[in-house]
Amino acid sequence: MRRSRPLLAGLVLVLTLPCLPAAAQAQAGPSSEATTGWICGVVIDESQAFIEGVEAKLFAPAAAAEPVAVATSDPHGVFCFQDVAPGFYDLRVSKERWPPQQSRQVEARAGLLNRLLPFELELEPGEPRVSFDDSFDGMPLSLARSVMGRLLDQGDTSSIREAARRLLPKRGVRIEVGRIAVGNDPKPLCDELMRQVESSYLPPLKTARYIFAVGELVDGRTKDNVMLFLLRKLRDGRLLPSPPGSPLGSESPVYVSDIAMEVYSRLNNHDFKWKYGQPPSQNQSSIAAARTWWDQELQRREKRK
Repeated sequence: MRRSRPLLAGLVLVLTLPCLPAAAQAQAGPSSEATTGWICGVVIDESQAFIEGVEAKLFAPAAAAEPVAVATSDPHGVFCFQDVAPGFYDLRVSKERWPPQQSRQVEARAGLLNRLLPFELELEPGEPRVSFDDSFDGMPLSLARSVMGRLLDQGDTSSIREAARRLLPKRGVRIEVGRIAVGNDPKPLCDELMRQVESSYLPPLKTARYIFAVGELVDGRTKDNVMLFLLRKLRDGRLLPSPPGSPLGSESPVYVSDIAMEVYSRLNNHDFKWKYGQPPSQNQSSIAAARTWWDQELQRREKRK
């Protein structure tokens, strides 16, 4: 994998594909009299780096399992299919150590070169899905606050879900939600994040990202529900995926429960002696201590009334 320029450069690259090695034979694309078309694209990862050696396969809809064409991305992440019969196809991209990605429908037109928007290989493909440009993680702070405020002011279900989706960071787990949501009522968004984690299947990394975001949104209106939510997540023994570019076994394991305990300890300013990098089965005493601490906190609160 080759680290390179940001997404804007990737978009420029797509617009200048014929100048690159993978598309050099294409030159200006097929002639206007040609009876076939060409399809070219570029592949990036979640850090917006170009990826070399990605296998791109073109499948005819409702056809046999064998692809009608195969191409491999060059050092700039670029791939091209030449002389493709006009029609619609399913395009799939894959590379070892990334999970299967969602396919995309593309079209070949006679005499034309179809330059596709970038393909982004995700560690956890599927919903909720967010592009780098849509994520609050990739926005200037002023724009992120404007978008967040608009969505929360609208307050309908689709707007709150959109705000939650945009809170998925594209570079790891952590995102500075507090700076983005300043001045807004965090409860509807906090409730939606917890609902997403509890009621729908989110893979480990997306779960950990939402758990962290929930912790960032906590205030007096949300804390009681969040504490119970985090106590449940302390028992989540799923490992977060390592970045595909890292050598196998080079990084310490990180569990969803590690993120939950990190947030829980920070919110309560208390050390529960959690063994990070160990599954919940190795942290039963810490889980019990966290549960006991919260029960005692509720009792103290009752006594103060």
